[in-house]
Amino acid sequence: MRHSTSFALCLMSIAATSPGRADAADGCADGTFSSVTSPDGNATSVLFDDFSATAGSGAGTSRATSTCQLNIPVTRADGFTVYGVDYRGFVTTEDGQAAQIVTLQDGRQVLKYRVAEPLQDDVATGGKVGTSGSDTLGLTVVVETTAPIDPDNPDASLLLDTVDITRLGFTTLSSVTASTDQLARQRQAIAAELIGTAQGLLGEGERFDAGSAISLFGSSSAAAGFKGRWEAGSGITVLGGAAIVNPDDDDVSVDTLALLAGAVRYTTPQATWRAFGEVGLWGSPNVTTDLSRSYLNVDNIVSAGGTTDGSLFSSYGRIGAVFAPDQANEIVLSARFTKAWLDLDGYSETATDRNLFAATVHGGTSSENIVSAELAWSHQTEGRLDYTLSGAVGRIFADDKAVRASVDWVGDVSGRARDQTFASAGGRIGVRLDDVWRLDTSVAATFRQYDDPEWNVGAQLKAAF
Repeated sequence: MRHSTSFALCLMSIAATSPGRADAADGCADGTFSSVTSPDGNATSVLFDDFSATAGSGAGTSRATSTCQLNIPVTRADGFTVYGVDYRGFVTTEDGQAAQIVTLQDGRQVLKYRVAEPLQDDVATGGKVGTSGSDTLGLTVVVETTAPIDPDNPDASLLLDTVDITRLGFTTLSSVTASTDQLARQRQAIAAELIGTAQGLLGEGERFDAGSAISLFGSSSAAAGFKGRWEAGSGITVLGGAAIVNPDDDDVSVDTLALLAGAVRYTTPQATWRAFGEVGLWGSPNVTTDLSRSYLNVDNIVSAGGTTDGSLFSSYGRIGAVFAPDQANEIVLSARFTKAWLDLDGYSETATDRNLFAATVHGGTSSENIVSAELAWSHQTEGRLDYTLSGAVGRIFADDKAVRASVDWVGDVSGRARDQTFASAGGRIGVRLDDVWRLDTSVAATFRQYDDPEWNVGAQLKAAF
């Protein structure tokens, strides 16, 4: 074994209960200990010749302490390192006596082992400590015993033979922040995934002047429900619907939920050119989702997550113009602004030897703003068919602090999603079965920046009234 003076600065003090007596000596001075470090620098063992504290009548003191300052080299100072600290020794105590090992870091107690009952046994204890931004891990180890001055009882003693310090994990702030950004993007994906179905409940992709009707529908986006529109007169149209949806997104897992939507539209009187304005709400009162994140621990990618519940609420406003050169054709150009709020409970990951940097994700509300420009052309043939071609382009503006988390050994971290540009295109073909019933089929695709394309095929049976 090699000797190292980097661990020097060990003080031993023995204080007597009677005043005026104090003795001092080096507890782990040069020549009284040895150390060995692994070739990769990630493990260090320190062996002591006599790192101990003894109290009682034989020692002549009721309280004894021995202190040693350890300075362990850190292989990487540019992140957050977690070390395992293991103590080995021997303890002897009787009734009324106590012994303890206290570990301090920067003056704070980080580990403690205490015996306050009769015991004569090996000591095998330890725990975890962390460090960041430093090339050394500084620990102050204090060995202490207390015992009444009683000639009839043996002394209380605690001897520390070895301290083993091993690196258990390492990560960086950029890796942890990227993992909370993942959570933020998953939250954003929930509203982005549902907005197409919500707008479909409010007549998106259908002829603007379709008249009053109620319909049942289903789609390949795992949505089924009903929707309707009522021409209330004086240019007022009431739109609404409800659906059961099982969102299917590669980024986030969401349980089946109920999606509700409603809106009111005002359109100026009949003319070749008409203006309209529309306001509405949509959302789900019960959203259950599994969120997950991944970060780098040394050379391993660690995945962790949790399940959380909450609600989604969104409001929007839409303005536009309708150009109808004849009874067969209409072109609708509009702009839409949507604000979505997702409120989710917090959750805590389970800390394990693999997931050392476990996160407690705080509950709260995140929001996103969505702006889009939309264009649709509908045509009524001379027969039973009519069709609509539609498209939109827009952008999702992400919340700067969509996620807040407290990460073990790191601290508080915020995560944000990414702004996303998107485009969508779709088509619908309707067949008039009779004066009341109509059958529609549709296909649509949505392309969002950073995400895979989403395709949706649907059908609805509509009854006019």
